Amino acid sequence: MLKLENITKQIAGRPILKDVSFEVTQGQTLCIVGPSGAGKTTILRTIIGLTNYDSGEILLNGQKFIPQIDNINQGVIGVVFQDFRLFSHLSTAENISLAPRLKTKTTPKEIQAATEKLLAQLGLTDKADLYPFQLSGGQKQRVAIARALALHPQILCWDEPTSALDPDMRDNVVSLIEQLKQENITQIVVTHDLDFAQKIADQTYELAPIK
Repeated sequence: MLKLENITKQIAGRPILKDVSFEVTQGQTLCIVGPSGAGKTTILRTIIGLTNYDSGEILLNGQKFIPQIDNINQGVIGVVFQDFRLFSHLSTAENISLAPRLKTKTTPKEIQAATEKLLAQLGLTDKADLYPFQLSGGQKQRVAIARALALHPQILCWDEPTSALDPDMRDNVVSLIEQLKQENITQIVVTHDLDFAQKIADQTYELAPIK
């Protein structure tokens, strides 16, 4: 379970987050919704440790959790970025296997087997040797998901996963999120798409711009 208690954040003296509190339990999908400028991406970056916060507390499984330290060291929270952030000089398989090679003591044979399993799970087996420029937007997104799952995170975060996708691709993302939910993966989804949120969310948390 991940719990945020009264998270507050200012940037250049301007309040971005004020007393943000919510919790998400194992296997649930939480959608963080709200208009542009409400702080959705800021709270996501805070959760994964890319942005610090001024006050409040984050708990993971009942223990104090400092994302900028604990998540960097433990990798318990993965993220699928809106722009995917794949390494252009690495193939699909190399993008997926890079983090396990750098961060775990797993043998190369085990990493290869795990990578092949993720490729099959996400329908990417025939794309293993292709580079990002050879992939469609939906295929890049699936590579980003596989890369995030490669370290077996307890929680998977999504940043605007349906941004600029057509309706068919949006339905594919819904199916992927539901598939991961069946595997008991906790998910936090930042989105401005309320229809999409309604399809996938066990609960929603609405952020509004601070006036």
